[in-house]
Amino acid sequence: MNVEAIIGELKQFVADTNPMDITLKLAAIVLVVCAILITFKLIQFFLCKFLKGKISDQRNFMIKKGIRYAGFVLALFFVFRQMGINTTAILGAAGIASVVIGFAAQTTVSSFISGFFLLSEKPFTVGDAIKVDNITGIVLSVDLLSVKLRTFDNLFVRIPNEAISKSTLITITRFPIRRLDLSFSVAYKEDPERVRDVLFELAAENPYCLENPAPFFGIDSFGDSGINLLFNLWFEKDNFWNLKNSIIIDIKKRFQAEGIEIPYKRIDIVLADKGA
Repeated sequence: MNVEAIIGELKQFVADTNPMDITLKLAAIVLVVCAILITFKLIQFFLCKFLKGKISDQRNFMIKKGIRYAGFVLALFFVFRQMGINTTAILGAAGIASVVIGFAAQTTVSSFISGFFLLSEKPFTVGDAIKVDNITGIVLSVDLLSVKLRTFDNLFVRIPNEAISKSTLITITRFPIRRLDLSFSVAYKEDPERVRDVLFELAAENPYCLENPAPFFGIDSFGDSGINLLFNLWFEKDNFWNLKNSIIIDIKKRFQAEGIEIPYKRIDIVLADKGA
């Protein structure tokens, strides 16, 4: 059955029915449709409330969407049946159309399949901070076709699931603690052990730095202008900027107070005496 046949049936339905009967029938259809949608809305509310905390947020979100779409489809088919339209033919036409659309939208189908893999693997959940290629943000929702992010500068980003499956994905907030890696240099005249003791004192005094795992101090290499050092600190995942800003300020002030020199690149030029 094509669209023209459906329109023909609708015209025949209107022509064969009394206007008053049409009004009453439309009113009854509207009431039943509203009842169907409200019923599915209540099912959605109570089921999602029951499952909250028992399954991940993105699965809860997908169940909510599935119930909503099921209600819309059921209401639509009820309207068709009340108007005398053959729903079996519509289902057959929909099956053919889905095959055609599938060939025409392979990217969408690929994103749809990738969405199922994301839901099964659960590399992140709603509320996690993730990085996909050069995009970093907070996960707002995980749908079958895409993942929605809110970047840290408050931009909305939609990433197709297919793109995520083909990219390097980093879940920044997957684990409860993270490590901050600092690298800097001190002048060659400084004692590395004294610098290490100062850094450990600053870490012990910083409220955002964890004692376990303990901070790590290492000498990386000898640079052009000084000794290159590594200093790694552990922190709870929500305290990244609190720790980074506070520890860098503390290091700058303490080094200045202790007379520890942080070198800068310079070039020494020696002028030869032409008269020599």
